[in-house]
Amino acid sequence: MFSLSLESCEVKENEEAAKALVKEINDLVGDHNPGSCDLMEAEQRVYEGAQSIAQKLLEMFVNQDSSAKESEPVSCPACDHPSHSWRRRELQITTLCGVICVRRWVYCCPSKHYHQPWDMRQKLQGKYTHRVVETMCRLSARHTYREAADELSRQGIKVSHTTLNKIVREWTKDLRAHEQVECQTLADNERWYVSSDGCHTNSPEGWREVKVGCIYRDFPQLGPHSVSRARPESLRYIANRQNAQACGNDLYALATRSGIYQEDIENQEVVFIGDGAAWIWNLSEEHFPNAVEIVDYMHAKSHLYDVAKCVFGETATDQIEDWIQETVPLLFEGKISVLASHIRAFETEDFEVREILDREARYFEKHAKRMQYQEFTEKGYQITSSVIESACKHVVADRCRGTSMRWSDEGINGILELRCMLKNDTWDDHWYPDAIAA
Repeated sequence: MFSLSLESCEVKENEEAAKALVKEINDLVGDHNPGSCDLMEAEQRVYEGAQSIAQKLLEMFVNQDSSAKESEPVSCPACDHPSHSWRRRELQITTLCGVICVRRWVYCCPSKHYHQPWDMRQKLQGKYTHRVVETMCRLSARHTYREAADELSRQGIKVSHTTLNKIVREWTKDLRAHEQVECQTLADNERWYVSSDGCHTNSPEGWREVKVGCIYRDFPQLGPHSVSRARPESLRYIANRQNAQACGNDLYALATRSGIYQEDIENQEVVFIGDGAAWIWNLSEEHFPNAVEIVDYMHAKSHLYDVAKCVFGETATDQIEDWIQETVPLLFEGKISVLASHIRAFETEDFEVREILDREARYFEKHAKRMQYQEFTEKGYQITSSVIESACKHVVADRCRGTSMRWSDEGINGILELRCMLKNDTWDDHWYPDAIAA
């Protein structure tokens, strides 16, 4: 039989709580008869008992600390005047161990400003501890607010989905996930890759674009024609519903904090991959002027299909495929002027079709330097934007494009900052910097 006794208690008013704790522990483990164990029942009993014991133990320890007075006089945070202890008041705090009741001293200054130094020292977020708020934010970043509230209830933390929404908004007001990343080192024969794209999420005003950016390193090139792949541990992201200028600033900050342009600039090779959106290439030219720019190969190829469908019709699949097979080699080999002439060579009296063909030809001509795919492949460059397209899904869409979701800018940006911290592996650095430093 297991037994626990109480010799003394440092704080007299906690003595009854301590005795009750001892009794609960003895009741939990003291009446078990050997040979009668039902594992499922025992597991549930011990789990619930341990939760109750943890709650009582934490409450006893915290009250022992909160009962001590500050060294007076205490400076008033509102007016800086000296304040003195007034009375002890109770506060219910939701912790990972359950709800505890704490009696701490309230201080008052001559101007009748009341404050609780103990609360400030504990970094309480209203009635929640720091660890509870961190858990709320982490679950809300991974799941819908309703799902997060359900998971929290299974941990004994009762909170509504609307309260979770409010807490996340408050906590992420000034959060900038890209400021947390650590500097990386570019090894020999590695390259930096930068990429950006957009995906749409719903808002009260309709569908609006979230701009996403990422940086990463590839594996060292072992020779010509080697396939370049992203190093998963090097991937870093930004995502926000914001304008192109703000996205560019954030992506550049993410890149420089990660190591791009910090040292040995002359020998750093930076590759920028994107689709044909003008804002992406404006961003690249402003912040990464020396980068090798590549239009996503599959995006360029899709424009060939647009041309073929416009000329032959959506249902003329055989003619479309024949024309694609004829023109794809021109695209891959970087013979863009020939390809543009090929597009303009179609004879049509339809003014709208002619406009489309001319626009597509100009699209290829505009991005000719970014479409030298054979040359890029021979140098070992990636020629598709699969990494950033994947980011649009797993950073943004998986959490923010659920049925009936309509996000305000503040609401979606807060969640996206949290998700980027998770994806960037900087979560603990932000929430527990003192522990990381130690």
